[in-house]
Amino acid sequence: MDRPGGFDDIRALLVSHIDNAGISRGKVLPHRRLLSASTHGVTISNSAGFLFSVDDHLNATAALDPVVGDLRGIADLSSTAMLDAESGLAWAPADLYALDGMVHPTCTRSALRRVVDDALAERLEFTVGIELECTVFRDAPHVSDPASLEPATSGPAYSTRALLEVEAFAMAALDALESAGVTVEQMHPEFGAGQLEFAFAPRDPVRAVDDFALARIVLIRVARAHGVRVSFAPVPIVGGSTNGCHVHVSAVRDGRNVFAEAEPSGAEPSGQHGLAHDGDRMIAGILNRLDEGVALLGGSVLSFTRLRPHAWAGSDICWGPANREAAIRFVGGQAGHGTEQANIEVKPVDGAANPYLAVAAILAAALDGVARDLTSPEPVHVDPSTLTDEQREAAGIRSLPTDLGSALHRLESSGFYRGVFGDVLLDAYLATRRHEWEAYGEMPPEAVADIVRWRY
Repeated sequence: MDRPGGFDDIRALLVSHIDNAGISRGKVLPHRRLLSASTHGVTISNSAGFLFSVDDHLNATAALDPVVGDLRGIADLSSTAMLDAESGLAWAPADLYALDGMVHPTCTRSALRRVVDDALAERLEFTVGIELECTVFRDAPHVSDPASLEPATSGPAYSTRALLEVEAFAMAALDALESAGVTVEQMHPEFGAGQLEFAFAPRDPVRAVDDFALARIVLIRVARAHGVRVSFAPVPIVGGSTNGCHVHVSAVRDGRNVFAEAEPSGAEPSGQHGLAHDGDRMIAGILNRLDEGVALLGGSVLSFTRLRPHAWAGSDICWGPANREAAIRFVGGQAGHGTEQANIEVKPVDGAANPYLAVAAILAAALDGVARDLTSPEPVHVDPSTLTDEQREAAGIRSLPTDLGSALHRLESSGFYRGVFGDVLLDAYLATRRHEWEAYGEMPPEAVADIVRWRY
């Protein structure tokens, strides 16, 4: 256990995993069952494990039955965190295992771990930092009634005034996250009414996503204690600001940050644009696989309502230094600190994603760029939506799919992501997300937002 607290203080352990719909599902073990949490774990049905859609619709695939079949959720006790010291409630993430003791092919946390291991085999060590955006609402007696929704802040964007309107919740959230072992680098009011962003410290990829999953649980608990409600949906209010989940990626090979622009004496020659060769290839790899993998980065009907120009959502497949409209924003860091700070930010990710799959998809594409020795296109230094069609074509700029159905079709046809995740996992993911497209794809976004606002 590497987070604050001790097992003797735990009265109950919430063991949870994030399913293919992007929802945290969990069971609670009493104190006397703690010793078995990492051996026998908890029983999880196929449906709750990986076949529920966002509305709890049961799906099936050729390999997986939603009614017949069980697996075990084995708690990773090394990642245990105390949620509430007073009540003794703690949390641990689960890996999904088949009853024969083998990792189940639908375990998304294990899928991310495999990609990380592939990188280490190539002497590449990834670090990931995640920015969580959410919208805070004042609680109301009829919160299911959209007419009663009231954001907890009224702006202005990024303002001190907006922060002070939610000061009690924000300060309690910082304390609770710190107590749970989630390090917050910074927190601020965002562009939209009621919108906050929490930026978490860079970690190894699995720990980074664990922190993200834990943070959402912590924020929901703190919000309820302070008379507010928090939504992680990509579009909590149609017409308002959207919630992203930006993923910052850095990588080191032989002690060298591959995204740093300044080359130390004796290092290999720079790749394109002053980056180390591996960094340039990683950017190229992510861009190359983005259109076929974007359904893994969100997967909700509303994810594609969010992916539009002028929303800083990265709806165009391109990259550029400090460019918040590009799908990949290059962050060079402060002068003289690029070696420590340089990274890339992948922007088309949102809170409807399974974050383990989203990060695994990004890292796998980066490794693919290295393996195929790809070269990134020229960086874009303007809002790509302001360019003419001819200019976009000349620069190799493409738009991401405009709806979930198109994105799922590209993912289903992707031999690359089938190789990364395997048929069993990918088909289960496609089934859960395809139901969402068929059920909600033709509904007005406002109606979809009302259905999923409190689901994630």
